[in-house]
Amino acid sequence: MRAALIALALAVPAALEAAPRPRPVPQKPEPKPPEPPPSGPKDAEPKPPEPPPPPGPKEADRHFKNGVGLFKEAKYGEALAEFERAYKIAPHPLVLYNIAGCHRALSHYGEAVAYYRQFLADGNGKVPAARLSDAQVELAALLALTARVTVTITPAGDDAALIVDDTPRDKAAMPLVLPPGEHRLVARAAGRRDAEQVVHVAAGDEVPVELALGELPVTQPIPPPRIVGAARDITAPAYRRFALGAGFGTNLRLVGDTGAPALGVAAAIGSRFELGVDVVLVAYAVVPSVRVRLVGDMLALHVVGAAPIAFKDGPTTERFVAGALGIGLRYRPMPRLAVRLESYASFAGKTHGTTIPTFLGGELWF
Repeated sequence: MRAALIALALAVPAALEAAPRPRPVPQKPEPKPPEPPPSGPKDAEPKPPEPPPPPGPKEADRHFKNGVGLFKEAKYGEALAEFERAYKIAPHPLVLYNIAGCHRALSHYGEAVAYYRQFLADGNGKVPAARLSDAQVELAALLALTARVTVTITPAGDDAALIVDDTPRDKAAMPLVLPPGEHRLVARAAGRRDAEQVVHVAAGDEVPVELALGELPVTQPIPPPRIVGAARDITAPAYRRFALGAGFGTNLRLVGDTGAPALGVAAAIGSRFELGVDVVLVAYAVVPSVRVRLVGDMLALHVVGAAPIAFKDGPTTERFVAGALGIGLRYRPMPRLAVRLESYASFAGKTHGTTIPTFLGGELWF
């Protein structure tokens, strides 16, 4: 290979070098008649500088010879850059042969095969037949060391991209020429789930691979939270309309002598009204109530109207009904969990007087 490159460097067509041009004989300029003063503005706009001339065949020859020297030193990456620059300036088919050799030395088998094939197509009738024959032999030897993988992406679409070993392949020609070993193939398209497959290939394998793009799951949009004042609106959804509660109640006027556990149920009517019933276990009392939310959501203030009913308990008590009106707070750390504090004044006539029942407890909403 190196001998072929050396010979090729020496055989660069002489047409790549520009022929020297004769220097013009300076002549004495003829005097020009005076020009009339310009009628426009005094300061003329400067002309933009002319672009530099494009590089010529000498520049291409310089890069080509640099590439040959670097290839002799086994600096294949640097040699590849020089050959590519030479071909960009003067696209001669012989440079493709050297580019293919660099890719082969760098184990870029797919690129080497592509450039060998381009050299055989572009160089037919333009380069010596012996050089084309050498390229055919080298291409056949390279194909014997590689595997061919044909990838089919379904559903077919122009926007589907193929990624081979984390490197995108834009409109890759099939079959892919890959070195032996493990390779990760990924198909990607907008609006679909990626398809991925890992293949293990050996030299000479011809493997078909089908990558089926999946459909993304349909997700329901999450509505933005409603803002009321400075608090977040966490009003329970429609299916959270019933609550079970448990707490402790006492008479604030006789805290040391009173106190009993209580259980309750509640039902929401709309977003502001609520009906509830609390049962005081020890005092044998039932407290039906109506609550109206005044303001707030996470921390809400409400008024409560109740009619406590005390049941007869032995010869010392009797059944009676009282009227009550008060105020309460409800804190919702979560939509299904709440803490409620209520206190109201209850009047049961001259016999039983006025009490201040107060309840503190938790609620679980459904």
